[in-house]
Amino acid sequence: MIQWITQCKDAGISIPILPGYLPIQNYSSFCKFTSWCKTRVPEKVLAALDAIKNDDAAVRRYGTQLAVETCQRLLAAGVNSLHFYTMNLAATVTQVLEELQLQPARNQRELPWQSTLQRSTVEGEQVRPIFWSNRQASYIARTAAWDEFPNGRWGDRTSPAYGELSEYYLAFKRPKLKRTELWGTPQSEQDVWNVFVRFIDGHVKQLPWCEQALSLESAAIRENLQWLNSNGFLTINSQPRVNGASSSDPLVGWGGDEGIVFQKAYVEFFVAPEKMEHLVKVMRRDHPHLSFHALNRRGDEHRNTPLHSVTAVTWGVFPGIEIMQPTVVDSDSFAAWKDEAFELWQTQWASAYPEVSHSREVIQHIYDSYFLVNIVDNDYANDDSDIFSIFTQIITEAMDKEQLRARVLELEARREKMFDTLASFQSQQEELNGELRAAHSELAGVRGENLQLKEKVRQLQAQLALASL
Repeated sequence: MIQWITQCKDAGISIPILPGYLPIQNYSSFCKFTSWCKTRVPEKVLAALDAIKNDDAAVRRYGTQLAVETCQRLLAAGVNSLHFYTMNLAATVTQVLEELQLQPARNQRELPWQSTLQRSTVEGEQVRPIFWSNRQASYIARTAAWDEFPNGRWGDRTSPAYGELSEYYLAFKRPKLKRTELWGTPQSEQDVWNVFVRFIDGHVKQLPWCEQALSLESAAIRENLQWLNSNGFLTINSQPRVNGASSSDPLVGWGGDEGIVFQKAYVEFFVAPEKMEHLVKVMRRDHPHLSFHALNRRGDEHRNTPLHSVTAVTWGVFPGIEIMQPTVVDSDSFAAWKDEAFELWQTQWASAYPEVSHSREVIQHIYDSYFLVNIVDNDYANDDSDIFSIFTQIITEAMDKEQLRARVLELEARREKMFDTLASFQSQQEELNGELRAAHSELAGVRGENLQLKEKVRQLQAQLALASL
């Protein structure tokens, strides 16, 4: 196909070419189609299918992977469009599009939970605590025995209908990873901080608390997260403030079209006890609009929220239905999540190193001493509200003159870069406006010529009519 497309281009054919692809759905239909169409099938494909022909699920997996690899080769060769034959079975094609990252983001979220591992909403589940946003499989395992799920609002999590957040997570193990390659061999707390920074940058693909890369919505606050992590606030979950965005927004939208969605800014992180003490002091004194809850592994607690409190941090307004509140911060669930979150320091990170090693001691120290904190900015309607301002205050207060000077220079460089980017956009806009004006002028000229031609045609028609008399 690629060779044929190249030959067409070499021959001067410039019209778009859309390769058609029919994913392999099951073995019998594959054999029928290839027989009817007299299709030549590569021997390696026939051999691979023959080995799994009695396993429909395996055939679908192979067909999907083959489709992805084939389409990737076509796209890499310069093909700009693809056509898929679904045969009224769209699930495989949808999966192929998702693997190729060609599925529009706004169609990927019925509810604002990241992972495709979620249970079907047919079961009635419409609300989850935010803490497991990046560990969906763990949450599903923990709540597998629930008879009923909250729908619409979280309400009283202690209700018998909701069951208990069990400790099934202990049985849920991450697939084997080359952890020392992922996270290195830290010799200090600063080395651990750098791993978190590299995760935010995209250079580290996973953390024990984050099974996926940074979400699209959190990417909007990437620079703030980088700075927090580089200063010892080790973020594992976050979301930006959203005040009345369209539910079809590609970054923060969910729930389909014709809705309006809202979010309170949220950040969750591990932090050393001395930073925690400063944080609590400043928060109570200067930031009454922020809610916080902090726990260490032993259960020592700091909070400014009531016991058993539940706060919606994501909600949406859609025509004809009640307000949906799919993501909440629940203090009781946070206590359950705290145990899991701290356990991951040992089971997933410390265990990657020999028992008698400095790297293991570093991780063990963090496990023993750090606090897990969540902060919610309740002033979501205020455009000037910034959940990161408290961290700016705390971090800069602890800086010496040289560090402050370096920070100012960094911000100045970032500001100059933003101005350069803005100037570039303005230049491109002016260039496009010039091209648009030229196109309008050309179009006006063409219209004038058309009018002249029409007038000549009318004159000729009149002359012909007179000549025929």
